[in-house]
This record gives sequence, C-alpha cells and structure tokens, in this order.
Amino acid sequence: MQEPYYWYVFYVRTGKENRVVQDIARFADTKGFTAQVIEPFCPQTETYYRAARNWAGKHYQKRPLFASYVFVETRLDQKSFLTEFGSFVYSSQDIIRLLSSGKDNIALPDNERQRLEFLLRGKRYVERSVGFINGDTVTITGGALMGCEGMITYINRHNRYAEIELDMFGGKTKARVALEIVEKK
Repeated sequence: MQEPYYWYVFYVRTGKENRVVQDIARFADTKGFTAQVIEPFCPQTETYYRAARNWAGKHYQKRPLFASYVFVETRLDQKSFLTEFGSFVYSSQDIIRLLSSGKDNIALPDNERQRLEFLLRGKRYVERSVGFINGDTVTITGGALMGCEGMITYINRHNRYAEIELDMFGGKTKARVALEIVEKK
C-alpha cells in the first residue's frame, strides 16, 4: 500500500475473525472503497497437527496468529476512518472494540506495525521456521523467525511451536508460531 498508510486493530469475539474480515470488506465495498484503499485481514500462522489414527501423517493448518484480533490496513487517517466506519463498529455484534494507544491514537504505532510487517514478510501469514538449538542458544536457519530469535520466549519441540512476545499498544502480546527444531546439539 502507498505511504502513508495505517493499521487499525479490532478486538473481536473469538472464532469470529474471518467473519469480521468479510463483514468489513462488504461494508467497505458498499461505501465505494477499493482493496487499494482498505484491506481487512487476520494474520495467520501455521500450527502443527498430529493426524488421528484414520488420517495419514502429520500436517500444518493455518489459524489466527492473534486470537480475537482483526487488522485493517488503509490510507484513511484516524478521523476519516472513524467517520466512515464508526457506525459499522458500533452496530457489529462480533466487534467488541477498536483498540487504541493513548487517548487520541487508534492506529497501531509505526514501530509496532513495522515489527509485524517484518514478521509477516509481505504476506498475511507467518510461515513456519526451521532451526536448531546449541546449548541455550536458538539459531533460526529459515522462515519468518530468522533474525527474530530475541522475540522467542518459549519453545515446545514436541508440538513444534515457539511462543514469541510482541509489543502491541503499549503492552506485551504473546503468539504461537510454527518452529521445527531439526537438531539439538
């Protein structure tokens, strides 16, 4: 999206993220906005699943990176965004609230947006990462977490995920991302 652009974040009912994304897109379409002006999305991550007995093998499935959060990328400034979408937010049964940082700032701060964009790497999902452990040090050799080893707070090798901690709206938010440790030295 062309500069300047903003990310607004909605806190929604758990499990309704995809429905809210579709509702926002439909509402934006009725207002005459194109995908270049407003794009709602729910960042996804891959989750490792062991197959049941009747299924073959092991596989990854996508799920929301942040449960109960829906993001909107737009060129609309805060005042215009609230003017155009304020009535929609208040009338939606699935949107709980529009998040804000401070009294007058509803857009995700630039440094937090850039950190998420780096993690997403131009996509709308965090791809799985691969790495190894040498003593107490984790080294990521491929995937979205490459270069982000400092964000990892916990690794579960059995279920193949890492828990990362991100700054969002002045607080810490945890998320699980797929990480396969191929070797422990």
